[in-house]
Amino acid sequence: MRPGFTLLLAALVSACAARAPRVAIGPLAGGLEAFLRSHVPGDENIRADAVARTQTASYHVVQVLGRETPHRHAAHDLTVLVLRGRGTLVLGNTRIPLRAGDAVLIPRGTAHWFANEGRGRAVALAVFTPPLDAPDTVPAGEFD
Repeated sequence: MRPGFTLLLAALVSACAARAPRVAIGPLAGGLEAFLRSHVPGDENIRADAVARTQTASYHVVQVLGRETPHRHAAHDLTVLVLRGRGTLVLGNTRIPLRAGDAVLIPRGTAHWFANEGRGRAVALAVFTPPLDAPDTVPAGEFD
């Protein structure tokens, strides 16, 4: 491989990694910024808005201002894609630093919580499988 090509390839990969992920789902197709301007958290620490649904999954934009309370989901696996911000996810006994572009799978029944460590709100796309039909948040100590 030629040195110039290698440098160009490295620059392109680096630029792609630095770009915040784009999500074109339902109301997010017009852009994340427009969606967030019209879905501002009030006094709540966490705001979750459903944005799409299929037979096998539901999709939610979750905004975290501070930190979640430790909890589990009894009937759902959860995949989280961080769209904006940074923080730490505590998954069981493991601390995982997350920032825009990172994704994590949280298997059902696993205790977890997220703490926002950036300025402003941390924003993520949360995918519940199967689709979320009712609240499924159980305080971490009450699931066992």
